[in-house]
Formats: sequence, structure tokens, C-alpha cells
Amino acid sequence: MTDDQQMAGILGELAAAMADAPPSTEGYWTSEELHGLYERFEREPDLPLTGGQRRLFIAHRARRAASSRIRGLLSSLRKAAELGRVTATAEAAVLAEACVRAGLAAHDAISVLFQLGVPYGEQALARLVPDTRVNEGDRRWGRWWLRRLREPEYQAMADRPVEDEELLLPEVVRDVTFGWHGGWEIEEDPKQERLAQARAVLEALLPSMKMPFPEPVPEWEGDWDEDEDERPDWLEIRMVLRDLMPDITLVTRERMTEGWYECKQLGLDVQGKGPEEFSDRWAARIGAWTAEGILSWLWQVDHFSPWAQELAKRYIDRNVAVVEATRLLTEAAQGNA
Repeated sequence: MTDDQQMAGILGELAAAMADAPPSTEGYWTSEELHGLYERFEREPDLPLTGGQRRLFIAHRARRAASSRIRGLLSSLRKAAELGRVTATAEAAVLAEACVRAGLAAHDAISVLFQLGVPYGEQALARLVPDTRVNEGDRRWGRWWLRRLREPEYQAMADRPVEDEELLLPEVVRDVTFGWHGGWEIEEDPKQERLAQARAVLEALLPSMKMPFPEPVPEWEGDWDEDEDERPDWLEIRMVLRDLMPDITLVTRERMTEGWYECKQLGLDVQGKGPEEFSDRWAARIGAWTAEGILSWLWQVDHFSPWAQELAKRYIDRNVAVVEATRLLTEAAQGNA
């Protein structure tokens, strides 16, 4: 059997299995107790149930059986894609996308789309992840793999010379080579040039007035895998922008605008902001992360000069990098005790 014939067989079986799959029962599970009762029903088929419960459980079992069959077919399709044997990539992408929309072995279907790659797999994922009709967990999973497919484009932007682009952070950062969180090596006796640079950058990044909200936002304390439903969108926006602009010297309005479009395509909540407001807000946030990294470096190298403490107080007053500024003042007070 040729690859074309084998692929036609898999796709035909997958289309038939999807057509035969019973409707979803998702909206009928009204309590946790009902889930527990279903688990008992699986072990005890003669368990006393109401007519509605029995119909729901039988329908759910049929749905699970259909999903299991589809999962096996998708596994075969994914393996074929890994080996480069999928010839009907457009048709395969259409079926895999339909599986996600129907909630049938969705994570497996998304893996198939990733393996199909550019253009058909990427295009299907780009349609799925911003669509609020798709299950939120499936959208997050799809977003993860879509980002993987788009990494070469992110790298190309990161490698692009800045040239005449508009820098969104102060001019002094043009000579800074670290990332958003500082990244300076801890030294026992830092040189005066390094301390002078730290001071200049902190002074330049200090907002002229108090921020109406703390910047940067407090770090998310959840588990990336277990608490994914609670993961804030800003966390993934940061990941995208870091890929596009890994160094603070690359934080330009042009790249930030491209980042805005990218985040919109990924279905991330940019809080209704247009590219201009988004750029200004995120430039301020990146500046706050940079200041946070420098303040952290200062207290770690035991540098508590009057100017460092004064700047820490001003950052606290402006509602920026408050945690690290407070830490610097606390360490200074303990050192003087």
C-alpha cells in the first residue's frame, strides 16, 4: 500500500468516526457528585439511577468511546506527519481542526496540527486560538504549539537591526546589554563604572509621577501545568514579547506594534488596547522589570550608598519595583543596625 493510499484510509476512517460520534454531554454535568456517581456506574452497571442519570451516563460512555477511537486515528496521523508521509496536508488539517472544535480528542488533534506545520497546521491553529467558542483549555494548548511554529519568525525579528526604529525606553539604555530583569553578574567589589551605569539607568527609568497600578505586576505563583486555567494572559504576552525583543535595546515602537498583532492572533487578552496604548503600557512594564533587576543587583552586591537608598524610596513612592526597592532599604537598615 502506498503512502497516498494509507493516508486516504486514515483520513476516511477519521471522517467517518467524527460523523458517528454522539453529541457532547458537557453541559449536563451539574455537580461534582454526578461525576462521582458516573465513576461508580462504570464499576457497577446495575447501580440504581434515575432515568435521566442513566441516559446521561450511557451517552457519555458512547462519547468517550468515540473519542478513544478518534484519538487512535489521530495518533496514526501524527506519526505519519512526523515521518513526512502525509500527502494530503490540507485535508488532514481540516479534519484535525474539526476535532478540536467538536471537543473530540482535541489535544491529540492539536498535536497533529503542529506536526503538519506551515502552512496548513499553522493556519488552522491561528483560527482556533482566538475563537472563544473553542474550549479555553484547548485554546491554551493550541496557543503553546502555535508559538512553537512561529518561533523562527520571532527569532528573525530579534535578529533584525534596530536602525531607525523608535526606542521606547530612555536613551541611556542603548548602552545596556542585559535583559529585562537586569542580568548583571554579582561581584564582590563592583567597579565604579558599573555602579554609575546602574544609577543612570535607574534615574532614567523612574516615572515622573506615581503609577496608578503597581509595576511590574506581581509574579504569578501558580503551577504552569496544574493551574493553567488560572494563568493570566499577561504572562504569555510577556513570553511573546521576550521572544521578539529579548534585549531591552530592542524595545521599539515598531516591534511592540508587531507584538500587539502577534498577541491578538494568539487570542491573548490585550485588554482592549490598541497598539499605541499597548506599546506604552508594556514599555513601562519592561522598564519596571529592568529597574527591579538593577535594584536587586544593588542589594545583592551590598551597595547601599545614599543615592541607592534615595532612588529606592522614590521607586516605592512611584509604585514601581516596590518589592526590590523595599528589599534594598531593608538590607541597608540591617547592615547599619
